[in-house]
Amino acid sequence: MSRIKLCLKSLITQKMPSLLTFLLIGSCIASSLAEVTCPDGFTLVDGRKCLFATSSIGWHEYIAKECKSMGARLVSIKSEEDNDVVGVFAFNSGCYSYWIGVYCFSDNGNTTCYNDDYSGPITFSYWAPIYPKNSTDRRDFGQGVYADSYWNGGEYWRTSSSYKNQLLKQGICEAPTTIADPSCKYNYNGYCYIPSHEIPGVTTNSTTYPKAQAICRSLNANMVSIHSKLENDYIQSIYQDIRVYQITLGAQAFQPHVFNWVDGSSFDYSHRDPFDNFTGNCLEMNPWDGLWTEINCQVFNYFLCQRKIGDKLENLRLEGPKTSHIDLSDSSGCNGTIVLAPGTVTSFGYGTSPLPDTYCLWRVATLGSDRVAVYFTEMEIGDTLYIEVYHGKWDITFNGTYSYGTYIAPGNTAILSHDSDKDTKLKGFKGVIMAY
Repeated sequence: MSRIKLCLKSLITQKMPSLLTFLLIGSCIASSLAEVTCPDGFTLVDGRKCLFATSSIGWHEYIAKECKSMGARLVSIKSEEDNDVVGVFAFNSGCYSYWIGVYCFSDNGNTTCYNDDYSGPITFSYWAPIYPKNSTDRRDFGQGVYADSYWNGGEYWRTSSSYKNQLLKQGICEAPTTIADPSCKYNYNGYCYIPSHEIPGVTTNSTTYPKAQAICRSLNANMVSIHSKLENDYIQSIYQDIRVYQITLGAQAFQPHVFNWVDGSSFDYSHRDPFDNFTGNCLEMNPWDGLWTEINCQVFNYFLCQRKIGDKLENLRLEGPKTSHIDLSDSSGCNGTIVLAPGTVTSFGYGTSPLPDTYCLWRVATLGSDRVAVYFTEMEIGDTLYIEVYHGKWDITFNGTYSYGTYIAPGNTAILSHDSDKDTKLKGFKGVIMAY
């Protein structure tokens, strides 16, 4: 039961003069609502959603990137009430059409749409007639979703291809609601984040894990724990204009490569660097790409403290979908269905000898507000591996032997293709698919 409902129930069950009851009810509602707030730049709408309308107009991938730069993502719409609230906000903000936090994938003529907030497939939709469109083109498998405001017909959803006929739209970004705390500069989802370089009285911004945790405890905080891609993105946004290349996280290993958070919360999310081969007893994050690596706890680093502000209003610590969908017996995913991050692709017959002579195509993706990244942890090929975003336009090629290689797509989908006719005596490749 909400705080307001509890307050009202308490007052209604008491025998009080009528005027005093109404005055206390008003005070009860005001004090409860006063706790709910939004990150700077966002507007609290309907007491429950923090929204921001982009002034810029662009392709889906660019508007999604703008939302992420603010520690947010494209808006989640999960009910008719949500749809109405967002539509009115868009209308009042002068938006005619706007990207929303839903993305669709077509496979073999069937289309499945996911929420961008990692809560899984959509359970509510408001499609215009003939939408979402089903594509049978294996290369045209991703579709951004946009809605119209009352300026332009009224809230109906439509899809736009990821690589052809891409449209230019504004976007509605959403950040989680939080609790007001005038003393907190970085206030997000019920927590206050305190970067070491902004802590008054700290003579050095870089120190060891034990001393960093002691400093955080002196502020009634702990070193930061991270529980979702959304939270990881927000922390990156704190450092986006600052020359800080590593921050120590609030994690310690209790056995090799297995960690606990110092604040006692569950270690239910990881964003480990696929190329990390070091064994350490602490973790650090690179704020530029958001990846985590193991380090020795005695390394001097910047750090980030995290303090809870009252009771959290909303829990966005959700991750999914977690399964990769493969329809061939070969584990490579060659010519299979879409591999949704987190996942892995390998060349056909990877690790066997001799390798088969096979042409393969892989379709990899992540959710709409993220970019898809492929981290090649092993590569030994004789024929060229092509990666494209738009049909017939290669973004990058790989050929030869690599200890590692990285590809980060401009958007959330990419296509890998490879003909292994020259690879029969080689090992092949392995790529880790992640959200970036």
